[in-house]
Amino acid sequence: MIQIVVPAQQGGGVYDFAFKLQSALGQEGVRLVHLSKATISDWQFGPEDVVFLQLSGYGFEKRGAPLWLLGAIEKRRKHIKTFGVFFHELFAFGPPWTSAFWLSPVQRYIARRLAELSDFWMTSREGSAQWLKRFAADKPHAVLPVFSTIGEPADYAQTRLPRVIVFGSPGLRQLTYQAAGDKLFTWAKQAALEIHDIGAPVADQQLLATLRSNGVALHGHLPDREIRHAMASAMFGLLAYPVEYVAKSSVFAAYAAHGLCPVLISQGYGKSDGLVCGHHYLPNVPTQMVSFVQAAAVGAAACEWYQPHQLRNHAEAVRGFLRDREGF
Repeated sequence: MIQIVVPAQQGGGVYDFAFKLQSALGQEGVRLVHLSKATISDWQFGPEDVVFLQLSGYGFEKRGAPLWLLGAIEKRRKHIKTFGVFFHELFAFGPPWTSAFWLSPVQRYIARRLAELSDFWMTSREGSAQWLKRFAADKPHAVLPVFSTIGEPADYAQTRLPRVIVFGSPGLRQLTYQAAGDKLFTWAKQAALEIHDIGAPVADQQLLATLRSNGVALHGHLPDREIRHAMASAMFGLLAYPVEYVAKSSVFAAYAAHGLCPVLISQGYGKSDGLVCGHHYLPNVPTQMVSFVQAAAVGAAACEWYQPHQLRNHAEAVRGFLRDREGF
Protein backbone atom coordinates (compact mmCIF):
# COMPACT_ATOMS: atom_id res chain seq x y z
CA MET A 1 0.00 0.00 0.00
CA ILE A 2 1.22 3.49 -0.88
CA GLN A 3 -0.09 6.19 1.45
CA ILE A 4 0.03 9.68 -0.06
CA VAL A 5 -0.23 11.93 2.99
CA VAL A 6 -1.87 15.34 2.51
CA PRO A 7 -3.33 18.06 4.78
CA ALA A 8 -6.77 17.25 6.18
CA GLN A 9 -8.74 19.77 4.13
CA GLN A 10 -9.81 18.71 0.65
CA GLY A 11 -9.34 21.00 -2.32
CA GLY A 12 -6.45 23.29 -3.11
CA GLY A 13 -3.20 22.88 -4.98
CA VAL A 14 -1.49 20.21 -2.88
CA TYR A 15 -4.64 18.09 -2.53
CA ASP A 16 -5.33 18.31 -6.27
CA PHE A 17 -1.70 17.40 -6.97
CA ALA A 18 -1.89 14.34 -4.70
CA PHE A 19 -5.27 13.26 -6.07
CA LYS A 20 -4.02 13.34 -9.67
CA LEU A 21 -0.83 11.53 -8.66
CA GLN A 22 -2.90 8.83 -6.96
CA SER A 23 -4.83 8.31 -10.19
CA ALA A 24 -1.63 8.15 -12.25
CA LEU A 25 -0.07 5.60 -9.92
CA GLY A 26 -3.25 3.50 -10.02
CA GLN A 27 -6.11 3.73 -7.55
CA GLU A 28 -5.67 0.15 -6.37
CA GLY A 29 -3.04 -0.04 -3.67
CA VAL A 30 -2.69 3.77 -3.42
CA ARG A 31 -4.72 5.89 -1.04
CA LEU A 32 -4.81 9.46 0.17
CA VAL A 33 -4.42 9.96 3.91
CA HIS A 34 -5.70 13.29 5.24
CA LEU A 35 -3.82 14.24 8.39
CA SER A 36 -4.38 17.01 10.91
CA LYS A 37 -3.24 17.63 14.46
CA ALA A 38 -6.58 16.27 15.64
CA THR A 39 -6.36 13.02 13.64
CA ILE A 40 -2.65 12.22 13.76
CA SER A 41 -3.05 9.86 16.73
CA ASP A 42 -5.36 7.66 14.64
CA TRP A 43 -2.92 7.38 11.73
CA GLN A 44 -2.15 3.75 11.00
CA PHE A 45 -0.13 1.90 8.38
CA GLY A 46 1.13 -1.60 7.76
CA PRO A 47 4.75 -2.81 7.94
CA GLU A 48 4.98 -2.92 4.12
CA ASP A 49 3.37 0.46 3.47
CA VAL A 50 5.07 3.31 1.65
CA VAL A 51 4.44 6.77 3.11
CA PHE A 52 4.77 9.63 0.63
CA LEU A 53 4.31 12.95 2.46
CA GLN A 54 3.18 16.01 0.51
CA LEU A 55 4.81 18.73 2.58
CA SER A 56 3.03 22.05 2.58
CA GLY A 57 3.63 23.63 5.96
CA TYR A 58 0.82 26.14 5.58
CA GLY A 59 -1.51 23.36 4.51
CA PHE A 60 -0.90 21.39 7.69
CA GLU A 61 -0.91 24.39 10.02
CA LYS A 62 -1.93 28.05 9.76
CA ARG A 63 1.51 29.32 10.73
CA GLY A 64 3.30 26.86 8.47
CA ALA A 65 5.27 25.15 11.25
CA PRO A 66 3.60 21.78 12.02
CA LEU A 67 5.97 20.45 14.66
CA TRP A 68 3.27 17.92 15.55
CA LEU A 69 3.65 16.40 12.09
CA LEU A 70 7.42 16.14 12.38
CA GLY A 71 7.04 14.60 15.85
CA ALA A 72 4.63 11.99 14.51
CA ILE A 73 6.99 11.08 11.66
CA GLU A 74 9.98 10.84 13.99
CA LYS A 75 8.03 8.64 16.40
CA ARG A 76 6.82 6.30 13.64
CA ARG A 77 9.86 6.40 11.36
CA LYS A 78 11.32 3.07 12.46
CA HIS A 79 8.01 1.40 11.56
CA ILE A 80 7.80 2.98 8.08
CA LYS A 81 9.52 0.79 5.53
CA THR A 82 9.89 3.49 2.86
CA PHE A 83 9.41 7.19 3.50
CA GLY A 84 9.37 9.81 0.73
CA VAL A 85 8.65 13.53 0.79
CA PHE A 86 7.54 15.93 -1.93
CA PHE A 87 8.60 19.37 -0.72
CA HIS A 88 5.96 21.74 -2.10
CA GLU A 89 7.20 24.35 0.38
CA LEU A 90 10.32 24.74 2.48
CA PHE A 91 10.13 27.91 4.56
CA ALA A 92 8.89 31.46 4.41
CA PHE A 93 10.84 34.65 5.02
CA GLY A 94 10.02 38.29 5.57
CA PRO A 95 10.86 41.44 7.55
CA PRO A 96 11.14 41.26 11.36
CA TRP A 97 7.60 42.58 11.91
CA THR A 98 6.05 39.57 10.17
CA SER A 99 5.36 36.11 11.59
CA ALA A 100 7.23 34.59 8.64
CA PHE A 101 10.49 36.07 9.96
CA TRP A 102 10.10 34.52 13.42
CA LEU A 103 8.75 31.17 12.23
CA SER A 104 11.24 30.67 9.41
CA PRO A 105 13.84 28.92 11.65
CA VAL A 106 11.23 26.40 12.82
CA GLN A 107 10.05 25.81 9.25
CA ARG A 108 13.66 25.27 8.15
CA TYR A 109 14.19 22.78 10.97
CA ILE A 110 11.09 20.79 9.98
CA ALA A 111 12.12 20.66 6.32
CA ARG A 112 15.69 19.68 7.17
CA ARG A 113 14.65 16.89 9.52
CA LEU A 114 12.14 15.46 7.05
CA ALA A 115 14.83 15.45 4.35
CA GLU A 116 17.18 13.64 6.71
CA LEU A 117 14.50 11.09 7.62
CA SER A 118 13.48 10.39 4.02
CA ASP A 119 14.45 7.48 1.80
CA PHE A 120 13.77 9.61 -1.28
CA TRP A 121 12.60 13.15 -1.90
CA MET A 122 11.19 15.33 -4.66
CA THR A 123 10.63 19.03 -5.13
CA SER A 124 9.44 21.37 -7.85
CA ARG A 125 12.23 23.98 -7.84
CA GLU A 126 15.98 23.91 -8.39
CA GLY A 127 16.31 26.52 -5.65
CA SER A 128 14.58 24.21 -3.17
CA ALA A 129 16.67 21.26 -4.33
CA GLN A 130 19.94 23.11 -3.73
CA TRP A 131 18.89 23.80 -0.14
CA LEU A 132 17.71 20.21 0.44
CA LYS A 133 20.93 18.75 -0.94
CA ARG A 134 22.77 20.25 2.00
CA PHE A 135 21.03 17.70 4.21
CA ALA A 136 20.02 14.82 1.93
CA ALA A 137 22.15 14.95 -1.21
CA ASP A 138 22.94 11.25 -0.92
CA LYS A 139 19.26 10.26 -1.04
CA PRO A 140 17.55 9.42 -4.36
CA HIS A 141 15.77 12.58 -5.46
CA ALA A 142 14.16 14.37 -8.39
CA VAL A 143 13.40 17.97 -9.31
CA LEU A 144 10.20 18.21 -11.35
CA PRO A 145 8.12 21.38 -11.73
CA VAL A 146 4.50 20.64 -10.86
CA PHE A 147 2.11 19.30 -13.45
CA SER A 148 -1.23 20.76 -14.52
CA THR A 149 -3.75 19.64 -11.91
CA ILE A 150 -6.69 20.36 -14.23
CA GLY A 151 -5.35 17.77 -16.67
CA GLU A 152 -3.39 17.91 -19.89
CA PRO A 153 -4.74 18.39 -23.41
CA ALA A 154 -4.78 15.46 -25.80
CA ASP A 155 -3.98 17.73 -28.75
CA TYR A 156 -2.14 21.00 -29.20
CA ALA A 157 -4.31 23.72 -30.73
CA GLN A 158 -2.53 25.78 -33.38
CA THR A 159 -5.33 28.33 -33.88
CA ARG A 160 -6.10 30.58 -30.92
CA LEU A 161 -8.79 33.10 -30.07
CA PRO A 162 -7.88 36.63 -28.88
CA ARG A 163 -8.53 35.87 -25.23
CA VAL A 164 -6.70 36.32 -21.92
CA ILE A 165 -7.36 33.69 -19.24
CA VAL A 166 -7.03 34.63 -15.56
CA PHE A 167 -7.25 31.41 -13.58
CA GLY A 168 -6.57 30.20 -10.04
CA SER A 169 -7.78 30.61 -6.49
CA PRO A 170 -9.72 33.77 -5.59
CA GLY A 171 -6.76 35.10 -3.64
CA LEU A 172 -4.28 34.48 -6.44
CA ARG A 173 -6.54 36.04 -9.06
CA GLN A 174 -7.16 39.07 -6.87
CA LEU A 175 -3.41 39.59 -6.47
CA THR A 176 -2.98 39.17 -10.23
CA TYR A 177 -5.59 41.83 -11.04
CA GLN A 178 -4.13 44.18 -8.44
CA ALA A 179 -0.61 43.71 -9.81
CA ALA A 180 -1.78 44.24 -13.39
CA GLY A 181 -3.92 47.29 -12.61
CA ASP A 182 -5.55 49.31 -15.35
CA LYS A 183 -2.76 48.31 -17.75
CA LEU A 184 -4.56 45.00 -18.26
CA PHE A 185 -7.78 46.65 -19.44
CA THR A 186 -5.89 49.15 -21.61
CA TRP A 187 -3.95 46.34 -23.29
CA ALA A 188 -7.08 44.26 -23.79
CA LYS A 189 -8.93 47.17 -25.43
CA GLN A 190 -6.04 48.17 -27.66
CA ALA A 191 -5.42 44.58 -28.78
CA ALA A 192 -9.13 43.65 -28.98
CA LEU A 193 -8.68 40.88 -26.40
CA GLU A 194 -11.42 39.32 -24.28
CA ILE A 195 -10.58 38.71 -20.61
CA HIS A 196 -11.97 35.48 -19.15
CA ASP A 197 -11.93 35.03 -15.37
CA ILE A 198 -12.13 31.37 -14.24
CA GLY A 199 -12.49 30.34 -10.61
CA ALA A 200 -14.60 30.97 -7.54
CA PRO A 201 -15.51 34.68 -7.26
CA VAL A 202 -12.98 37.00 -5.64
CA ALA A 203 -14.05 38.41 -2.30
CA ASP A 204 -13.30 42.05 -3.09
CA GLN A 205 -16.63 43.54 -4.25
CA GLN A 206 -14.97 46.67 -5.60
CA LEU A 207 -12.68 44.53 -7.75
CA LEU A 208 -15.65 42.51 -8.98
CA ALA A 209 -17.38 45.74 -9.98
CA THR A 210 -14.24 46.84 -11.83
CA LEU A 211 -14.07 43.55 -13.71
CA ARG A 212 -17.72 43.79 -14.73
CA SER A 213 -17.38 47.41 -15.84
CA ASN A 214 -14.44 46.42 -18.05
CA GLY A 215 -16.33 43.60 -19.73
CA VAL A 216 -14.50 40.70 -18.10
CA ALA A 217 -16.32 37.40 -18.64
CA LEU A 218 -16.80 35.96 -15.13
CA HIS A 219 -17.18 32.20 -15.48
CA GLY A 220 -16.98 31.23 -11.82
CA HIS A 221 -15.94 27.73 -10.84
CA LEU A 222 -15.88 25.35 -13.82
CA PRO A 223 -15.30 21.59 -14.18
CA ASP A 224 -11.78 20.69 -15.28
CA ARG A 225 -12.88 19.67 -18.77
CA GLU A 226 -14.43 23.11 -19.35
CA ILE A 227 -11.31 24.86 -18.07
CA ARG A 228 -9.18 22.77 -20.42
CA HIS A 229 -11.49 23.66 -23.32
CA ALA A 230 -11.23 27.38 -22.50
CA MET A 231 -7.44 27.23 -22.25
CA ALA A 232 -7.01 25.17 -25.39
CA SER A 233 -8.60 27.92 -27.48
CA ALA A 234 -7.19 31.04 -25.78
CA MET A 235 -4.03 32.95 -26.63
CA PHE A 236 -2.77 34.35 -23.29
CA GLY A 237 -2.72 33.34 -19.62
CA LEU A 238 -2.09 36.02 -16.97
CA LEU A 239 -0.47 35.35 -13.59
CA ALA A 240 1.25 37.36 -10.85
CA TYR A 241 3.88 35.11 -9.25
CA PRO A 242 7.60 35.42 -8.41
CA VAL A 243 9.47 33.87 -11.33
CA GLU A 244 11.89 32.08 -8.99
CA TYR A 245 8.93 30.14 -7.53
CA VAL A 246 6.70 29.77 -10.59
CA ALA A 247 7.79 26.15 -11.17
CA LYS A 248 5.62 25.24 -8.18
CA SER A 249 2.57 27.05 -9.56
CA SER A 250 -0.13 24.72 -10.88
CA VAL A 251 -1.68 27.73 -12.67
CA PHE A 252 1.50 28.40 -14.64
CA ALA A 253 1.72 24.65 -15.32
CA ALA A 254 -1.83 24.66 -16.71
CA TYR A 255 -1.05 27.62 -18.97
CA ALA A 256 2.12 25.96 -20.25
CA ALA A 257 0.51 22.55 -20.72
CA HIS A 258 -2.21 24.07 -22.90
CA GLY A 259 0.17 26.18 -24.95
CA LEU A 260 -1.06 29.57 -23.79
CA CYS A 261 1.40 32.44 -23.94
CA PRO A 262 2.01 33.11 -20.22
CA VAL A 263 2.08 36.75 -19.17
CA LEU A 264 3.97 36.74 -15.88
CA ILE A 265 4.02 39.64 -13.42
CA SER A 266 7.06 39.37 -11.13
CA GLN A 267 9.44 41.72 -9.34
CA GLY A 268 12.33 40.20 -11.27
CA TYR A 269 12.79 38.07 -14.37
CA GLY A 270 16.01 36.15 -13.92
CA LYS A 271 16.38 32.68 -15.43
CA SER A 272 14.79 30.10 -13.16
CA ASP A 273 14.11 26.36 -13.59
CA GLY A 274 14.91 26.59 -17.28
CA LEU A 275 12.45 29.41 -17.92
CA VAL A 276 13.75 32.31 -20.00
CA CYS A 277 12.02 35.69 -20.05
CA GLY A 278 10.67 36.54 -23.47
CA HIS A 279 11.01 32.98 -24.68
CA HIS A 280 8.80 30.97 -22.29
CA TYR A 281 6.69 33.89 -21.02
CA LEU A 282 6.13 37.61 -21.51
CA PRO A 283 7.24 39.89 -18.66
CA ASN A 284 4.43 42.00 -17.21
CA VAL A 285 1.37 43.27 -19.04
CA PRO A 286 2.47 44.33 -22.55
CA THR A 287 2.56 48.04 -23.28
CA GLN A 288 3.00 47.43 -27.00
CA MET A 289 1.15 45.20 -29.41
CA VAL A 290 2.04 41.51 -29.27
CA SER A 291 1.43 39.77 -32.58
CA PHE A 292 -0.39 36.47 -32.54
CA VAL A 293 2.67 34.96 -34.24
CA GLN A 294 4.88 36.05 -31.34
CA ALA A 295 2.34 34.91 -28.75
CA ALA A 296 2.03 31.53 -30.47
CA ALA A 297 5.82 31.08 -30.44
CA VAL A 298 6.02 31.86 -26.71
CA GLY A 299 3.10 29.51 -26.00
CA ALA A 300 4.77 26.73 -27.99
CA ALA A 301 8.03 27.24 -26.07
CA ALA A 302 6.19 27.13 -22.74
CA CYS A 303 4.44 23.92 -23.81
CA GLU A 304 7.78 22.36 -24.80
CA TRP A 305 9.26 23.35 -21.41
CA TYR A 306 6.33 21.61 -19.71
CA GLN A 307 6.65 18.22 -21.41
CA PRO A 308 9.42 16.66 -19.25
CA HIS A 309 7.35 17.07 -16.08
CA GLN A 310 3.89 15.96 -17.15
CA LEU A 311 1.83 13.95 -14.70
CA ARG A 312 3.14 10.68 -16.13
CA ASN A 313 6.73 11.83 -15.52
CA HIS A 314 5.95 12.44 -11.85
CA ALA A 315 4.31 9.02 -11.54
CA GLU A 316 7.24 7.31 -13.25
CA ALA A 317 9.71 9.06 -10.95
CA VAL A 318 7.86 7.74 -7.89
CA ARG A 319 7.66 4.26 -9.41
CA GLY A 320 11.39 4.41 -10.07
CA PHE A 321 12.19 5.21 -6.45
CA LEU A 322 9.93 2.38 -5.29
CA ARG A 323 11.31 -0.12 -7.80
CA ASP A 324 14.76 0.51 -6.45
CA ARG A 325 13.64 -0.10 -2.87
CA GLU A 326 10.46 -2.15 -3.00
CA GLY A 327 10.41 -4.04 -6.29
CA PHE A 328 7.24 -2.23 -7.45
